[in-house]
Amino acid sequence: MSESARWRERIVEMWRVTQRLDRALLRGHGITLSEFLALSELDRAGTRLRAKDLAEAIALSPSSVSRLLDRLERGGLVSRKADLRDRRAAFVRITDPGARTVRAAAETFGARVDTPPAAQH
Repeated sequence: MSESARWRERIVEMWRVTQRLDRALLRGHGITLSEFLALSELDRAGTRLRAKDLAEAIALSPSSVSRLLDRLERGGLVSRKADLRDRRAAFVRITDPGARTVRAAAETFGARVDTPPAAQH
């Protein structure tokens, strides 16, 4: 098997894992995998982050993070405040409900990640 074929297999398997995680997090906690990653990063930071820095930390585009934050803000899981020095920027902070959600979801995430893929079907 060629190296590119091995990489293709790895990438496809990773995609399958992310789909399973996404479904488990949605079913159990009402958040997507991307939302979980954002909330985890905000919780880990322990303080506010610039939306741009959050986007970099979770490897999403700024526009994708903006839409993701819209959903999380509507759900009361994060709050955003404009940066008074740069009106194009915003600071994001996890709320208490967001912290409770991500900590509960971390158990689901850990259980799914620690379970071999063949046992997850």
